[in-house]
Amino acid sequence: MAATISMGQYLFKRVAELGNEHVFGVPGDFNLSLLDELFKMPELKWLGTCNELNAAYATDGYARIKGMPAALVTTYAVGELSAMNGIAGAYAEHAGMIHIVGMPARMVQKARLMLHHTMEPGMDHAIYVGMAGPIRKAYTVLMDEKTMAQEIDRVIEEGLRSRQPVYIYVPMDVAGIQLDAKRLGTPLKTMVTNPNKDVEDEIVKSTLELIKTASAPAILADVLTIRHGGKKLAEDLMNLTRFPTYSTPLSKGVVDETSPYFNGLYNGEVSFDGVASSIESSDLVLDIGPLHSDSNTGGFTRNITDGHTIILAHDYCQIRSKRFEGVHFLPVLKRIVEELEKEPAQYDVPKKQPWTKLEPPLLNSSTSGPITQSFIWQRIGRFLKPGDIVLAESGTAQFGMPDSPFPANIGYITQTFWSSIGYTVGACLGACVAAKELKRLGRVVLLVGEGSLQMTVQEIGSYIRFGFKPIIFVINNNGYSIERAINGPEQTYNDVSMLWDHQKMLEFFGARKETGIQSKSFACKTVEELEAVLKDEDFNSANCIQVCEVFMDPLDYPWRLSTQVGVTRAKMARAATALKAAQ
Repeated sequence: MAATISMGQYLFKRVAELGNEHVFGVPGDFNLSLLDELFKMPELKWLGTCNELNAAYATDGYARIKGMPAALVTTYAVGELSAMNGIAGAYAEHAGMIHIVGMPARMVQKARLMLHHTMEPGMDHAIYVGMAGPIRKAYTVLMDEKTMAQEIDRVIEEGLRSRQPVYIYVPMDVAGIQLDAKRLGTPLKTMVTNPNKDVEDEIVKSTLELIKTASAPAILADVLTIRHGGKKLAEDLMNLTRFPTYSTPLSKGVVDETSPYFNGLYNGEVSFDGVASSIESSDLVLDIGPLHSDSNTGGFTRNITDGHTIILAHDYCQIRSKRFEGVHFLPVLKRIVEELEKEPAQYDVPKKQPWTKLEPPLLNSSTSGPITQSFIWQRIGRFLKPGDIVLAESGTAQFGMPDSPFPANIGYITQTFWSSIGYTVGACLGACVAAKELKRLGRVVLLVGEGSLQMTVQEIGSYIRFGFKPIIFVINNNGYSIERAINGPEQTYNDVSMLWDHQKMLEFFGARKETGIQSKSFACKTVEELEAVLKDEDFNSANCIQVCEVFMDPLDYPWRLSTQVGVTRAKMARAATALKAAQ
């Protein structure tokens, strides 16, 4: 190894060290010198997207499938600000991201020149650094050559622990500065540890004792279990204890749904019959990796008391009513699983508790007629194969797919918490890249409404450009049905352009005879037409990029969406009544 290495290559070496093979982004004049350093590195490839928002979505989707922070590169001001919505979603849902932003040169910043992408004379060029404050966990501006390497390592390590976005700002004159290469011989600290071993010991001991004495325990594995690298540990815990295990709308697929110990998706009052009463009657619930947002808790209708709960979160643990701040669940869960593996009999596992496994009901067994919300999502679930990656867009898809039983080893991406429409179209690109790197044998299946598609449709051109072949289901229900369910079902503000021809979309974006890129498009208005497509061997094989456009009634909603809207309205009405009575 050479004695020195350019700052740009040092930074990207650290990005590659995490397991990344691609870097996403959009070029701009303030990041071009940095990108030149990236292009000198055989271990990383650049993947340019159509715009910075989609680049952030793609980085998010890649990170979710790879299970580690991914890298996004944008340019000063216009680029970094365009990406902010996607980065905020990654912050909210803990999709790790390293946002690398090109900036004006240090002397130019000092002189406060009125450059393009600034806003007025004498403006502080670092003003945009402050704008990103609420949506990042850590940041550094690489101004001092003596500390650049240490700062890069510090920020990336914080991103690893938090699984939330971090920012590294790179003035355009520092990309080629030579740094000491010996530091690369010391690996990044990738293992999550807790600072206080005594506190961790107490949590582990108390949890094991409660497991031992519980008569009707259960496991609730939520989405941050996946984001923080605890998915396998959660499955190990389920298999060791044989406790009935539940997921949430955001964590669907966290454990194998074909397991005899998986007992359904819990979403408070917005759950299938029997699910809520089953988990809520448990005398011990191990709540792992929680994210207690409205749509992940049935509009805040969960009914699990602290007295029956152990919470293992990313920033605290709680044993019944005793809370331990600053403790990460991952080392705790690892030790609990190791103890149970070592001495299961001591902790009375597996339990011999009697419990009835719940099976999801078949909502609609139609064989003909129009395609309805009660039919399509479970039918798509039966279309899925082990190893597939599924992306469910913010809208009817994210409220419909929880009804669908999954085969084993499904990678599931949805954004129920942040809920930025159009997200999955960009995220699908990142998922395709990650699936190829991981050599996953399954297909990539995108479920998106025609309204959401109009937000970010350009990235379908990137699928085709880079040779990816997802199956795209376009749910065409004539506008924003999720918004119609909430308010204004007949209002024109919930309309979108219906002049788009989705049957010619793939050709327009490049998959046509003249380019030699094959594609197929289907339109389905009846159950019979949809069944013919879903049973077609060529369609199932996903040997080329395909669109299946499904036409549905704009006022037909998934039952979970209607129920949650009803629950929320009832709560608001009660609150208004109480407020009026208090006046």
